[in-house]
Amino acid sequence: MKLPIFLFVTLAGIGASAYIYAGNQNSVQFRVQVHIKESCNISSQGASNLDFGTVNRSADTLSAQGNLNITCTQGTPYTIALKSDRKMLNQTTSGAVIPYTLYQDANQSIVWGFDSNQSYTNTGIGANQNIPVWGKVAKQDTNVPSGSYSDTVTAVVSY
Repeated sequence: MKLPIFLFVTLAGIGASAYIYAGNQNSVQFRVQVHIKESCNISSQGASNLDFGTVNRSADTLSAQGNLNITCTQGTPYTIALKSDRKMLNQTTSGAVIPYTLYQDANQSIVWGFDSNQSYTNTGIGANQNIPVWGKVAKQDTNVPSGSYSDTVTAVVSY
């Protein structure tokens, strides 16, 4: 008879302590969150200039390719506009210029312009994207004084 009473008292004590412990609890909820904003970074690092090389005066039509590097967050739509006068200036002969055209495709059929109507359009993948830029100089535009000609193009990304 002593064993069942002992067992009863022990179980009652365990039950009471669990009730007492449960009676002294408190809880709170909190949120874990992050806000990811869209971003795009265009870089000249790893990019290449568009270089038509060294040619004779009145050479054939010239074509060249360079590239831009851009990294946008995954799923971020973006456009790239290329801003310049589209004229390479002679470094020593004032007024001597060579006009050129920039293109979005290797067939040189899609002009790459200054505004949203002629901007390159793509979507970010969360990693670097190498974007080719093609250029062309018409044959008649190379009949100019000898020397070095250059222009600076500004690539503007909008997202």
